[in-house]
Formats: sequence, structure tokens, C-alpha cells
Amino acid sequence: MNSSLVFDRISRQWRAEIDNSHDFTIIRNDTVSRSSFSDSCVFESDYGRVDALKRDLMSRYRDCSVEDVFCGTEVDTPEGVCYALHHECALPGRAGPEGDPRAILLSDLTLLHGIGRKKEAELKNRGYKTIKDLLGHRAYRFRAEAALSVISDARPEDITRLVTRWLSPSHPLTLLTSGLYNPSDFIFLDLETMGFFSRPIILFGIAWISGDRLVVNQFLVRDMDEELPALIALKQYLGPRKVLVTFNGKTFDIPYLKERYSYYGEYLRMGNVHFDLLHAARRTWRTSLPDCRLGTLEQRVLGVKREHDVPGAMVPEFYETYLQTGNPGPLVPVVGHNRQDVITLAHLLALFQEGTL
Repeated sequence: MNSSLVFDRISRQWRAEIDNSHDFTIIRNDTVSRSSFSDSCVFESDYGRVDALKRDLMSRYRDCSVEDVFCGTEVDTPEGVCYALHHECALPGRAGPEGDPRAILLSDLTLLHGIGRKKEAELKNRGYKTIKDLLGHRAYRFRAEAALSVISDARPEDITRLVTRWLSPSHPLTLLTSGLYNPSDFIFLDLETMGFFSRPIILFGIAWISGDRLVVNQFLVRDMDEELPALIALKQYLGPRKVLVTFNGKTFDIPYLKERYSYYGEYLRMGNVHFDLLHAARRTWRTSLPDCRLGTLEQRVLGVKREHDVPGAMVPEFYETYLQTGNPGPLVPVVGHNRQDVITLAHLLALFQEGTL
């Protein structure tokens, strides 16, 4: 591909969009219930606070460069250089589920085709307590044999696919299968973008588990010609055996990534096992919390309060200010917002794996 022509086209397209009005609605007087609007809305009080934060950051960092503010490293790729930021923190406690996940799965007869909850109750009343017990059942023995083979001997990804074939992504047994993987298999992923689809990704946040530490890498797009190098650098972390953990990633992050790779003529194969924690969060807290946004879960469930945070809907506006002025101040809360998102994903997964919810 001719990278210079691609970047020139992107530059013209992106710059043309920078001067457009922001892609969110300001809720005047904070009168709308949090549960009734999407992430594209911002309370008037939040907008005023965040706008004041932006002005303060512009003043504080007016004589600084991106490299002065963020201690990162330049990463060479076949398509150019991108800028990587590194962070490590302690892992949350991981008690693990109560009991062996495989034994718990074998006790759920609905994993066999043709058995629903009513039929399961009937079979258990007749003494068929586990899938293994159904090996002696004339009608279900072949299906039981096939399921038993997968759950007892197969790779974790095959077990996950068996479970998700019959159960929803929000079902507790779906999350239970995450306990079958090696902790180092997980990749926690979150993107910050310029808004809707077909606009560039400005920050790629990923994290993985190394021993008792959570390692966070972020690829920050300092200028528009670094998006493609960042996409290329990201690929090495998305191998087929990696297990993705996202929050609304099945609907947003992964389709968005695929679209951006396609824009540059690249192909992203994503057949990875994928745990989207938004589904489990809605199942668990939809009736007890005002909404299931990641920030709400942090405050109400994990007890984490972000300082100087920027609502996701305002991230493009902060980034546009950086592009227009060259002042890196507006990037500070954007980078912090993204880093905290991937850290929170790891904490939420650990919480679900404990099986106490």
C-alpha cells in the first residue's frame, strides 16, 4: 500500500471532522434519569466541570510536549512509529469459584440439546443429577457422552463454546468457564475513538496478567499518521489463543477494530473466545443500580472514585483540542480514563470469577 497517500487522505478527512459540533447531547439541569440515556449524553453539571478541567490542563501543560507529559517509548512497525505507554499495578484478589468449574458444568443438564429447565427438573427428580448420570438414559446417552467428552477432556475454549451454544453471554455458567483458562491467557481491551464508526482510534488500551501484576500497555496516537502503526503493533497481542475481556466489546470495540484495519487494507481475524462483561453486569445489577456503565460499577460495586475523569462522550472533544493546539494537557485525563477502564475490567472479571454475585 502507498502509506503516504493513505495518510494524506486520512489527514484531510479527519481535519474536516475536527471542526464539527461535538457528538453528544448536554442534558440541561441534569433532569434525565441516568438509566434512560446512552453514553452520547452528558449532564450539564458534568460538562461544566470537565470544560473547566480542560482549560486548567491547557494552562498547566501549555509549554510541554506529549513526550514531556507521558513517559513512553516509540515502537517501530513496518508502517511507521507509534507511541507506547507502560503501567503496572497489583492484581485484585482472586479467590476463584467455589468448587471445580467442570463439576459445576456437569451438573447443568440444559447443556444437552433438547433439555430445558423444566425437563432438567424432571430428570433430576428421577435421579439423573449430572450429565454423567445421563449416560444410562436411553434418549440422552449419546448427547451426554459427547458433552461429557468436551467438559472433561477438551480445551477450555471448546468448553466455553459448548456452554455459549446453549446459554446466553450473561449466564453465570458462561463466566464460570473463564476460570478454566490460565490467567496469562486474558487480554483486557478498551478503545478510545473520535466518535462513531469510520473515525480513527486515538488510544488503544490493553492489559494482561503477569504473575501477581496487571501490565497495561497503551498505544497513544500522537498524530493521525500513527493510527496504522498502532493497529499493527496491537496485532501481536491478539493471537488466536488469547481470551478477550471487554465491556461492550462485542458490539463496539471489536467491530470498530475490524473496520479500522479494513480501512487500511489490513485484515483482522478475531475468532478468539470473548467475555463481554457488560452482559454479566446487566444481569447482575440492572435492577439495583441506576445504570450499568463502567464508571457506575466502579463507584457502586468496586468502591473506586475517579479523580478528574472525562466522560467517554467528551473524549473526542478533548483530543480535538490537543490536535488543534498541540497542547498535550487535554490528553492527560483521556489516557487516565482509558487506563482505568482496562484495570476495572480485570477487577470485574475477578469479581465474577469468585462466584459470590
